[in-house]
Amino acid sequence: MPGQQHDPSSGSDDPAPTSSPTPDPTPAPLRLRTPTDLLAALPYLVDRPLDDAVVALVLRQDSVLGVLYGGLDHLDHVLTPDRSGRAAVDAALAEDGSALLVAGFGHSARVTPHVRALLSEARARGLPVLEALRVTGDRFWSYLCHDPGCCPAEGRRFDADASPVPAGAVVRGLVPLGRTPSTRTGFLLEPAHGPARAEAAEAVAAEEAAPHEEAGHVERRTAEVLEALAEEALRRVTDPAVLARLGVHLTRVRVRDAVWTRITPESARIHVRLWSRLVRHLPDRLLPAPAALLAVAAWQHDDLDLARAAVDVALEAEPGYAMAVLMARALKVGLPADRWRGFLAARVTDGDGGEPDPERAHEPRRPSGWLRLAQPPTPAPCVITFHRGGRRDAAARPVGRNVPLPWCCAPRSAPPPDRGCRGGRHDQRCHAPRISNRPRCQTAATGFATG
Repeated sequence: MPGQQHDPSSGSDDPAPTSSPTPDPTPAPLRLRTPTDLLAALPYLVDRPLDDAVVALVLRQDSVLGVLYGGLDHLDHVLTPDRSGRAAVDAALAEDGSALLVAGFGHSARVTPHVRALLSEARARGLPVLEALRVTGDRFWSYLCHDPGCCPAEGRRFDADASPVPAGAVVRGLVPLGRTPSTRTGFLLEPAHGPARAEAAEAVAAEEAAPHEEAGHVERRTAEVLEALAEEALRRVTDPAVLARLGVHLTRVRVRDAVWTRITPESARIHVRLWSRLVRHLPDRLLPAPAALLAVAAWQHDDLDLARAAVDVALEAEPGYAMAVLMARALKVGLPADRWRGFLAARVTDGDGGEPDPERAHEPRRPSGWLRLAQPPTPAPCVITFHRGGRRDAAARPVGRNVPLPWCCAPRSAPPPDRGCRGGRHDQRCHAPRISNRPRCQTAATGFATG
């Protein structure tokens, strides 16, 4: 069935990579001197919404091992604060972390229970927390600093745009993650121009008008869709008649679900290519199924911008479309893709019927509530190095032992302009955390560049 290569659009479905400035392989490091600098840097490190969330940077010596992200909706839904604190510390220690930096975003009534539980668990298990902040609007509060001269009760104002971090990041080719839809996302969802959609619409009308035998139709249609996916792995499937048949076949829930359960991180790229092509070329009434499958594939591929945009396309075409509603819920609570995948496959295989519930996807194992974020691709890899500040008396240490002062109170000695912290090397005179671009040494566990 697939094989005839007719391109209904004038351009490729896979946009050519855009050129971007190549940063100096060893530029001067971007130092984080203050809590404001940290808050200005987080959008470059976290590709999830920073509203109503708690973020913990896991450190070992001078390097960031990874980022733990807990959306408050998700944490409140699946965990008590005590359990969320234990889960965060468990994850940090599992990464061999030696310290944490914590920032919570949202109202105190929601953020504080989770942060205090994390601090208590970290203290009990000897894991230093160098700073713990809560951010609401343009103010932050430190959970570790109780000096009203430094951190007044009304909080400290900050202006992330006044920090040198955003400008320095731009110079180094870094961009905020997850802030605006990428060019690629827009390209993959934009309706095809010219006669392409008209050709596909004619093919759809012909396919819908053709007589179909009912006996064994689900099996045959499923096999045809899977054959198209196998063909897509070798070369682009672009024949309007083939795209039309696939779109019509996917209106059958059992056919769609048979495809759904086969989407894995390894196959996700193929699914993204094929289902985005259907979304671009098919009539609106056939968009819900391929758009929802595209959302799942993008989710498995850790492309959350595309996943959310595809869900929007599906729900715009058919408000209340069950699969898209479920995907929207999964994305909202930050459900890890791998946890739902096995549960969904089991339900479909067992013939449980109906749509799977993302909340029940947590049943196979106890949820942690926290996501370990890999660093999404950026024009240049990013390394964060934290050099610790001054020490306080042991009796006054807020967490663990040999813990620095809260960052907001730590001495901030700046090195001379032509000396000091360079290229990620440790300089005892510089206590400022830093971001620097250096040659990538990719780690399989987190995706963070550490070399």
